[in-house]
Amino acid sequence: MRGPILPMRRIQEPTGQDFKHLQKEVSREMEAMAQLPKDIQDAVLHNILARLKDRSALQDLMDMLDRGPLDHLDSFGGTLLSEMQEDSRNLWLKLRLHMIYLLKAILVLSDTQHELLAWSMEKRILLPQQELVKSILEANFKYPWNIPFTLDPKLLTPLQVEGLAVTFSLLEECGLRVAPDSPKGTWDLEARKPLFALYGSLSVLQQLAEA
Repeated sequence: MRGPILPMRRIQEPTGQDFKHLQKEVSREMEAMAQLPKDIQDAVLHNILARLKDRSALQDLMDMLDRGPLDHLDSFGGTLLSEMQEDSRNLWLKLRLHMIYLLKAILVLSDTQHELLAWSMEKRILLPQQELVKSILEANFKYPWNIPFTLDPKLLTPLQVEGLAVTFSLLEECGLRVAPDSPKGTWDLEARKPLFALYGSLSVLQQLAEA
C-alpha cells in the first residue's frame, strides 16, 4: 500500500506567485496614490467608503471606471466627479487605473469583510491589520498545503479586544482557521487569494487614510 505523499522541502513558485513580487505590486499602488493631490486622495477614500457596504455600488463604480472616457463620469456624481472635471485628463487616466486596482481587490472580499473593513476604517486600525496580514503572507505564502502557524503577539497588542475580534473575523472570512483567544492558526492554500486581496485593500486604504 502506497504511503502518504510528503511535501517537498523546496517549492518552485510560478512566476508572479512569489509574495515579494506581489508586495512590490501593492507598494507601487500605494506610492502612486500617495503622489496624487491630497484632495483627490480624500475624494477617492470618501467615494469608496460611501459604497463599501454595497457590493453592487462598488461594482457599478468599477464598471464605470472600466469604460474609461470622462463623459461616463456624468452619472457618477459626488466629490470625485467635481475634482476630476477640474483636473487634467492625464491625472484622471492615471487615477482610474489605480482605483480599478483597489476596487478589484475589495470586490474579491466577502460582504461581511466589507462591513468589517468599514468598521476598521472608522476605528483607524488598518495599519496594525495590514502588518498582521503581511506577517501571515510572508511566512506562509509559498506553502501549497495546510500547516500550522503562530502569530506574533506584538502585532496583536495594538488591536485590543474588539479590534482583535474584527481582525480575526476578516482572516476567517479568507479561509484561515484562527481564534482570537489563541495566537495559533492553520494556513490554507485556498486562503491565499482572498488574503492577498485583503492585504492589498488594507494597504491602499491605509495610504489614502493617511493623506
